[in-house]
Amino acid sequence: MNALASRTRIRRKYALTTLTACLAALAFVGSATASKPRVSPSDREAINATLDTFVNHAVKRHDAGAALDVVTPAMRGGMTRKQWSGGSIPVYPYPAAGQHFHQWTIQYRTSHELAIELLLSPRSSSKGKLGQFLFHVYLQPAHGRWLVDSFMPAATFSPIGKPAIVQAAADFLASPGGSTYNRPSGQATSGPRQVSAVYAIVPFTIIGLILLALAGWGVAANLRYRRLAGPRREDLPPLPARFLNRSPLSMQPHGPRARPRNRP
Repeated sequence: MNALASRTRIRRKYALTTLTACLAALAFVGSATASKPRVSPSDREAINATLDTFVNHAVKRHDAGAALDVVTPAMRGGMTRKQWSGGSIPVYPYPAAGQHFHQWTIQYRTSHELAIELLLSPRSSSKGKLGQFLFHVYLQPAHGRWLVDSFMPAATFSPIGKPAIVQAAADFLASPGGSTYNRPSGQATSGPRQVSAVYAIVPFTIIGLILLALAGWGVAANLRYRRLAGPRREDLPPLPARFLNRSPLSMQPHGPRARPRNRP
């Protein structure tokens, strides 16, 4: 009995330990999933200042050279300040409304990069042609500041009063022509289409013409053969009587040869 009780206590202890470990693991996963990346107030202030400078100058193309100090060397791509100020920069242009762009959300954060989503609205003069654009912005810390390392459109929305259309980056990858709500695609749209009845009639017409040509060739060949062969011949006339009398089947018995010698 003591051995049985000891084994029971060991099993209960093992089960309790396993249950505790599972609950701890679930609690850790839940806390990791629920927690969102955050930035300190000082980092947020620095990011806001970088975005204001970058959008007002690089994105809007107003004195683009003023945004050179808030981008990483990788984004600059070896361009000089004079070249950058010329406006031919690797930044998607957009006529954004306003001067401050602090309404952004964090996608993820690592020790050397911060990814955010920034929604920009068009200024009043462009509202009839452009809708809102959602941009993915990637920033890197640099001595108390945050520098823009990448800036690309992630989704576009239709203008006010237009049919509701939302296009994301996957749509542009699937359609290299890049059709948008205000710029039709240069390529034909893909997908199933109804085949015209004309395309169904054409092959049958060709086959019918081939059969008709073969039939005409056969009739012409037959007529030519009859013309070369001449009129149809009748049956041959019967043989004359003199030829029939000479036939062994028609010989009449006569003289000594009428009966064989060995017959009585």
